[in-house]
Formats: sequence, C-alpha cells, structure tokens
Amino acid sequence: MASYRWVFRTFLLSFLVILLVIIVVGFQMFKSAEDDLYSDMYDRALQDDEMQQVVLKSDKNGDPHVKPVFQDNINVPVLVWWTPFTGEKGRVKSCGDVKCFFTVNRTYKDHPRAKVFMFYGTDISPPDLPIPRQPHHEWALLHEESPKNEYLFSHADIMTLFNHTCTFKRESDYPTTTLYLKGIEELESTEYLVPIKEKNNLLSQQAPVAFVHSDCGTPSDREKFTERLMKFIPVDSMGKCLHNKDLPKELSDPLKGMSHKDFYKIMAGYKFTMAFENGVCDDYVTEKFWRPLQLGSVPIVFGSPKIKDLMPSNHSIIDIRNYKTIKELADHLNFLNNNDDEYQKYLQFKKPGGVTNTYLKEIMERREWGIDNDWQRGNFIDGFECHVCRRLHENEQLIRDGKKPRTHIATVDHYGCPKPKRFKADGSTERVEDDWWAQEWISTKYQAKAIRYYIDRGLNFTQDEFLKMAADLSDLEHR
Repeated sequence: MASYRWVFRTFLLSFLVILLVIIVVGFQMFKSAEDDLYSDMYDRALQDDEMQQVVLKSDKNGDPHVKPVFQDNINVPVLVWWTPFTGEKGRVKSCGDVKCFFTVNRTYKDHPRAKVFMFYGTDISPPDLPIPRQPHHEWALLHEESPKNEYLFSHADIMTLFNHTCTFKRESDYPTTTLYLKGIEELESTEYLVPIKEKNNLLSQQAPVAFVHSDCGTPSDREKFTERLMKFIPVDSMGKCLHNKDLPKELSDPLKGMSHKDFYKIMAGYKFTMAFENGVCDDYVTEKFWRPLQLGSVPIVFGSPKIKDLMPSNHSIIDIRNYKTIKELADHLNFLNNNDDEYQKYLQFKKPGGVTNTYLKEIMERREWGIDNDWQRGNFIDGFECHVCRRLHENEQLIRDGKKPRTHIATVDHYGCPKPKRFKADGSTERVEDDWWAQEWISTKYQAKAIRYYIDRGLNFTQDEFLKMAADLSDLEHR
C-alpha cells in the first residue's frame, strides 16, 4: 500500500512539473509572438460609428532611408499634428458627412494624401518646421493662450504663414473667445450669490475688493495698478502677488484651489474683484473676467479693449478705462460700497433672462463646442480639427466640379496683439511703453522676419542661424 502511494505521488509530481514546463514554454511562445506583432506593427483597425483607428507599419530596424509604408485604406485627407498636441497615433475621424485622418506621426508628412500640418502655438520650435513647404501643404494654428507666452504670433510675417486659425480673436477662423464660459445660464445663476446684507456684514473681517493673482510681473502691469489702488480703498490680496491675506490652507494651490467650490464661496462674499488679464489684447478673455460674474462679485476689468462686447448687460462691470485716475476709480468703488441700491444695479443680470447682451448670446448660440467635458458637443480642439477637415473637402469638391478652390490665408488680425505698455507712475490710468516687455515684443518682430526669410526660400535653419539673422535685421533697421 505504501509502495502504491509512493508511485502515485511520484506520478503526480512529475505531471505537475511537466504541466508547469508546458505553461512556461507556452507563455514564452505567446509573448514572443505578441512582441513580434507589436514590433512589426501589423495593421490594426478599430471601427465604430465615429472613427476608424489605424496604426502605421514601420521599419523595425528604424532605417531612415527605408521608404515608409502607409496603411493602404487611407483615402481621405491626412492632417498631421506637427507639434504632438493631441497624442493621436492615427485615426480616421468623422466630421459630419466627411472624414479625415489625424495623426501626430510625422512619417505621414510624405503620405500622398497629406494636406495639412497642425501646430499648437506654445509648442512650436522655429528650427523644427516642415521645411521645405510643399505647395499643396497647408498649415493650421491652434493657440488660445496669453500673448505673453509667445509674441511671435503678434506679427504678420508669422501669421500669414497659416491657412487655418483657432485663437481667441473673433477674426480667427475658429474663435475661442468664450473658452472660459460654459453658458449664459452660468452668468444668470444665483448659486453662489451672496445677499448685500451679508456682504456688508463681511466687511468687518475683509476688504470690499479682492485681488487673487500668483503670476506676478505680467505685461498688463496689474500689480502696480492694484498697489496704487490700495492707497484709496482696502484690497485683500490672497495670491502670491502683493500678498496680504491667506486663503485656507486647502485652497492655497493656485491651480487646484481656484476651481474649488469653497474658493468660489469666499470670492462670492467680496463686493468687487480685480479682473485683470496678464496680457492686453482684443478678445483675450479668461476666467478672471467670467468667474466674478458667475459668483456675483462685480469685476473691476482690464484686458481686452473690446470687453464691453462681452459683458452680460450694459451695467454689469467696472472698466478702468472709464476713469482718468486710480483715485477717481477708487472714489466710485467707495461710493458703491456705501450705497447698496447703486451697487445692486450691477447685479441685475443675476436672474433668469437677466443677460441682455444679444451679441454675447448669439456667440453662445452659434458655438458648436462645449467646455468641462461636454460629451454632447465635444471640445474646441475636435471642433477645429473638423473645421479644417470640412474646408479641405469643400475645396476638393470645387476641384471635382471644375471650379477654382478657395485660398485660405490668415492675417495678423487672427492673433496679433499690440506692443505691451505699463501704467504711468503718476496715478493715472494712462498707459506708456514698457521697456522690458516691449523689448521682447520687438525682438520677436525681427525673429518673425528671419523665420519668414528661410521658409519662403525653402531653407532649413538652426536656432543660432535665425537668431543671428534677426539680430542683423534689427541692427540694419536701427542704423
């Protein structure tokens, strides 16, 4: 009996060992096959109602002299994100009744259907452009950020390189002027609105004016203005700039804290909020303008010279351009702080139907994209991609009909922002040239000319080469 048990145990142990070996070998064979699959980048397709996913075949040895092999079934216009903004490896996307292929894979620049190179403004590196530019290649610019991030786009030599634009300017092909406004109902909402009696009670522990900025020394010169305003009316500064009051510790992070409901509740308790952008340019409008309106704090505004086009009603903001001096502005703020009825007139739009600006309402009605992960309308990036895609198909249809295709060329008005200025030191609201920020704007003017020189001639260039040419052009003009 014992002998039988020994034989059985030996057999069982041997069986388990053999089974384990089979599993290990099998897994290695499967893993090897899987590795080969991804190394060779076999064609892969994922289809549904909206898109077809396509991955490029590549030379696994990485030989740059090997002619690229493209997916055979791409028979739609190809748009390459030259700056890999979206991270999209490759897909055919439906844009209504037309389709285009989008990818960040630069190899597709040589695809016979390559039509457009797309750029995200902040990520553009001048020496890394697709040069020489082919006659049938168009360029598209998406840049919704502040002019202070890159002054190159303030000059015609750069902007006229692009055929399609998506910027905050209303003149651009696909404007994002209202990027930070979810909807009209957000302006009319009373969710955070603090009654005037409660705001008055809060004055025993806080100032009537709030200033919350942590990006200091900006081209708009907002800290200097606010510092001078503080001489005439109390201002609580809760950011890093001019800091004189702390936010609760959990709200101290400027990125996370400023989108927190508790931060909204604090800001809603202030009668006025300094709503100064970091740069001055037509239609450059951010949450600094929209958030106080949403919360029911009257914004003291400086930024876009056209800001009145976007205010909820004719009497809803305080534009510093309407005052000759900072003291004159402060006198008006003090008057409103002591006169509830006059103050309340600035908040008449905080009710259903309270927004009376027809221009603003028309913009929001026409806007085809949403914000805050609006799954129904998508975002402005997808929207711009489809805008360019539709333009391509429209021109292809014109050609098929024997007609001349439309020529799309941007102008400087699609982004161009003026040379930065600062506030005069005499306490007025007048602006004069700012030597520091203006110099950067001027430098980029000559850089733009140098870049344009190389691109127009189909010449590649290095960073040092175009900067030297820019310096030479500047010297030549100032001799």
